[in-house]
Amino acid sequence: MRRLRTGCVLLTALVFCAVSGFAADSQLVNLVMPDAQVMAGINVVSAEVSPLGQFLLNKFSATPGNLDSLQKFIQETGFDPRTDVTEILAASNGNTATPTGLLLAKGNFNVSQFLTALATDKSHQASTYSGATLITPTDGTQNHAIAFLGTTVAIVGDLASVKAAVDRSGAMNSISTTLANQVNSLSTGPGAQDAWSVSIASLGALIPGAVGANSQNGVATQTLQLVKNIQSASSGIKFGANVQFMAQAVADTPENATALGDVIKMVTGLISMSAAGQDKDIAVIAQLLQSVQVSTSGTAVNVAATIPESQLEAALNAASEKKVAGPVKARKL
Repeated sequence: MRRLRTGCVLLTALVFCAVSGFAADSQLVNLVMPDAQVMAGINVVSAEVSPLGQFLLNKFSATPGNLDSLQKFIQETGFDPRTDVTEILAASNGNTATPTGLLLAKGNFNVSQFLTALATDKSHQASTYSGATLITPTDGTQNHAIAFLGTTVAIVGDLASVKAAVDRSGAMNSISTTLANQVNSLSTGPGAQDAWSVSIASLGALIPGAVGANSQNGVATQTLQLVKNIQSASSGIKFGANVQFMAQAVADTPENATALGDVIKMVTGLISMSAAGQDKDIAVIAQLLQSVQVSTSGTAVNVAATIPESQLEAALNAASEKKVAGPVKARKL
């Protein structure tokens, strides 16, 4: 299972470096809970040819022990997260009282070999549910499970949500029209994003009411209230030589949209001003924020940025160097 986690780490890296616009896979969308309020998706087919993807893969391979662990994982499970996943879709009902969530993957899964590897792990067990291969903890908890539909679809989530998704696989289902339109807008056509996220739930419903309630910082409390006034939100990323980012937040009133836009401008401005100091980390972040553009239109706040991929590499390298340097400095002390 430790090697399984190593594979998942690499898969996560690949998830954030796909390069081709795509339509959300209809089979995966069909598995999403009908009351979904939040969704995110990414295509991982062309990850290896993405400049950022190549950078992350090389960085992963250069880290001592990672490549050996990955090779052992591949030998044991027959699954290579670098090449055997084509699409990832995540969904949630957005209900903080009774949360449900799913992580869906389309690809090529060697289920029989995976089960052979699992046989030596006493913490999980395999069974069959409605024709799907179901993997659950042996301790009786139901907080996570994995199901395979044939060898091309993997479903991850709490046990009840995974079983419900398997049940939906045998029929035609639909998510809300509002959410479906947003997903189609971000994943198809000329404006298709390589990675995207959508929330049709208000952020006030997603943020626990007690958060920030006892804050003594008036600015922080006011900012939190502006965030809670967001009725829906979406974002997208297109990878390439220049990484393009876009986001939109829809507030409850034009006045709150203007106020939220002003806060975003203020924060980016303060970071840029801080770059004049000695903090190199702030300077790197400020450089990344130089291209950020914020505008408002009615109740919508739009944020856009185009960042050279080379700048992202430099920022990630700087972060890695600081992480490595930290323990060394501590030992000298």
